[in-house]
Amino acid sequence: MNHRIDRHQWFVILSSVLGVAVSVIPVWIISFSVFIKPLGQTFGWGRGSLSLTLLAIALAMAAAMPVAGSMIDRVGTRIPMLASLVLLSFGLAATPWIITHAGIAGLYAAAIFAGIVGSPSSSVAYVKILSAQFDAHRGLALGFAMTGIALGGATVPLAAASLIARYGWQSGFFAMAALPLVVGLPIALWLPQTSRATAAKRESSSTAGEILVGGSSVHEAVRNPTFLLLVVIFLLDAMSVHGVQLHIAPLLSDRGLSPQASAAGLSYLFAISAVTRLLSGYLFDRVFAPRVGAACFAASAVGMLLLMAPVASATTMLGVALIGVGAGAESDLLGYLVSRYYGLRAFGQIYGWVFAGYLVGSALGPYLIGVAFDALNGYGRALAVSAATLGIVTLLLLVLPRFRRV
Repeated sequence: MNHRIDRHQWFVILSSVLGVAVSVIPVWIISFSVFIKPLGQTFGWGRGSLSLTLLAIALAMAAAMPVAGSMIDRVGTRIPMLASLVLLSFGLAATPWIITHAGIAGLYAAAIFAGIVGSPSSSVAYVKILSAQFDAHRGLALGFAMTGIALGGATVPLAAASLIARYGWQSGFFAMAALPLVVGLPIALWLPQTSRATAAKRESSSTAGEILVGGSSVHEAVRNPTFLLLVVIFLLDAMSVHGVQLHIAPLLSDRGLSPQASAAGLSYLFAISAVTRLLSGYLFDRVFAPRVGAACFAASAVGMLLLMAPVASATTMLGVALIGVGAGAESDLLGYLVSRYYGLRAFGQIYGWVFAGYLVGSALGPYLIGVAFDALNGYGRALAVSAATLGIVTLLLLVLPRFRRV
């Protein structure tokens, strides 16, 4: 087997980075953080009500992801991705009009639409493509690709915040609507088609570096106790890390930073997470991956405790950086563990179900923290609970079993 990454494979990885950067999570879920204050000031909506938007989109994605994964397993990645990117762009462009005419209910409806149509072009497609292309360097490939979330999270909110400050909140949605079309569509057209049919053909005539199909069916996977453990781990992780992460901009603003500096703080978090994804992906191929994830989430727990200080300082920014470390070991770790425990036979569907748990946590965390802020007039207690939850996640990762070869 060839253990080198050739030029074509590097192009696949780099294209996946850009594709992930303009998928629904960076351009909608993460970027919504910079819309919380402008929408609240314009319409008088509380942060708890606005955070319900994230609950709506994440639950919509949680429901859609298993279907998207099954579709990708059956018909391949390209057609679902292309349709998804066009519809996601349309939904983003229409969101200001929907909000203006239907109020906060319209915002929730736009979020639900984006969650459903954006699922097939989210990380499930790119993880499936890369898992079929890489074995010895799978962790590194996934680590590189998932830096797209950090890249999008570092750049899109900052650009949206600048446009909002100059032209109003509507301009932020219009700018984000262009990204799936201008960047995402060409990448989806170029990336290799990955489906069960092409994988089966590859099994009968494999070449160096290609992966033979094998592993568990969906029914076999869900009967495995490790499957439930993975769902719980990533649900609790997402509740904690995403719950705090998506309130970073308003939290830093409350600590005395300007709106632009607060958005820059969010970009700083995602820059740290990008570096962490590369390092953790490299380590996944050399160290038992759950141990790497446990170290990253323990660091995030410490970061959340540091953010409890009432005034922004160097310690506060260290806390933001440590949360970025945990954010850098989430979706790539999820995809890596699913591929190693269950193989590629029904990867899209199994990944979709575990990722659905992750999305439920992503939905509940920001909402509960927003409600806690409105009720307690601060983030302190929510940060403490989130840190304790990550402590549980760290322990659960340490009891995961060794991989079996599939």
